[in-house]
Amino acid sequence: MAQIYDYSAFSNQKKVVNSNQYTFGMKMESMDIDIHNRPDEYADITDRSAFIDYSVNISVNKAGIESITFVVNSIEVQFEVDDYPNETLEKDMDIIPGKTLDYNNVMAISKENIIPTYPTSLEIDMNKSSDTREFIVKVYFGKD
Repeated sequence: MAQIYDYSAFSNQKKVVNSNQYTFGMKMESMDIDIHNRPDEYADITDRSAFIDYSVNISVNKAGIESITFVVNSIEVQFEVDDYPNETLEKDMDIIPGKTLDYNNVMAISKENIIPTYPTSLEIDMNKSSDTREFIVKVYFGKD
């Protein structure tokens, strides 16, 4: 966390608000990941995990914290599909805003209480497609 070493210089700055950005990564397991509206070939997903790379921008002023905003940088999703009577298929998908899908299709949503400031759940709407460009992704931060 950022520290103010010279408070008098900080308090006399012309900028009213100072911002710091921090980048983190977190692995999520099956219980916290909802993949829905799947195409037929992914109808029976058995095991899923995700690694979310995200940034937190904290804006502070003399009185305290002004705002906390979250940005999802990338998500690596891994899951298994039961393809009975064949072998189980392992799938990897990289979700990168601006590359594999539109920025507007990835949302970082803050719940009522944003502490803890890490992802608490992941929701992926596949829109009946295996093409990541069609996905709508919501990453939830905090707790209700």
